[in-house]
Amino acid sequence: MIVDSLAKSDILQRKKRIKVPTLSLEFRPKSYLRPKTEQELCRQLMNLGERGRIIAGGTGIYEVVHRGLITDVETLIDISGLNLSYFSLGRDFLRIGATTTLSELARSSELAARDEFSAISDALNSIQPPQVKNVATIGGAICTALPFLDLPVALQCLNAEVRLAPSGVKKKIDEFMIGYFAIALEQGEFVSEIELPLARDGSRRSSAFQKFAATHDDWALINCGVSLSVDQKRRIAEPVIVLGGGVGEKPMRVKSTEDALSGTEATDVERIKTIFSNSIPKEIKTVSDFRASSDYRLQLAKVLAARATTNACKRSMSALGGK
Repeated sequence: MIVDSLAKSDILQRKKRIKVPTLSLEFRPKSYLRPKTEQELCRQLMNLGERGRIIAGGTGIYEVVHRGLITDVETLIDISGLNLSYFSLGRDFLRIGATTTLSELARSSELAARDEFSAISDALNSIQPPQVKNVATIGGAICTALPFLDLPVALQCLNAEVRLAPSGVKKKIDEFMIGYFAIALEQGEFVSEIELPLARDGSRRSSAFQKFAATHDDWALINCGVSLSVDQKRRIAEPVIVLGGGVGEKPMRVKSTEDALSGTEATDVERIKTIFSNSIPKEIKTVSDFRASSDYRLQLAKVLAARATTNACKRSMSALGGK
């Protein structure tokens, strides 16, 4: 395909106007540690403080280093050898170890067997390339604390919590993620597992996730996770709607929209679209950058939230055999 000189000139001018961050060359960790026990890890974190940084798959650290945000870190602490990759299904919760990779999540029978966790599968399907999923971990996706990532949005709509060690304290995702690259960890603490509450028997709970990005392997311009139930009269009940991407420093829940959606006929697609069209602009403030305008992101938020809700409703209804 031949591109004329005028088109080439226009492309070059556009590239000059876009400031693309370059990899920071100032990051020079002095040492690499690989603790064999959680107790050893805690001691290392206490001794190093801000000079130490946990890694597992290493994909999250790249995003931070890429922006030159951790030049004070002198030591990388690799926790991949602490046996924190697991699934544990109990009566009330599904517990997932913090170093479980995204590929392991995608293959999990524990997740695949339950409709309420469908948003996780949707989110994993949107994450590319496969090489990233083979090494990136669920704990890393949360601890990187970027609002553009997909998995934290899906987890938040499912009311997931992180368990901190050694204290055993649990925090909801929205409490744990403070803002860009900022999380609520005290010195010496680390995330050991993620806890997902199981749906009550007979609640007909399901979930869905939607994302729009400029390319198939890009960060989301907007993404949305929805979890809900459908009652005996086929009405939406207890919806949880979380939007991420260009909506601020962390994913946000739109509670007024949830209230407006409650009681809506699960099959009334037009009514669902109208609710999001009217309510979403009152609850979120989208951002503008070189990738998309705030108005465009706002329109995406309305559409994706409606689609995710409709998909979750269909899944819940399908579980009932269409009844």
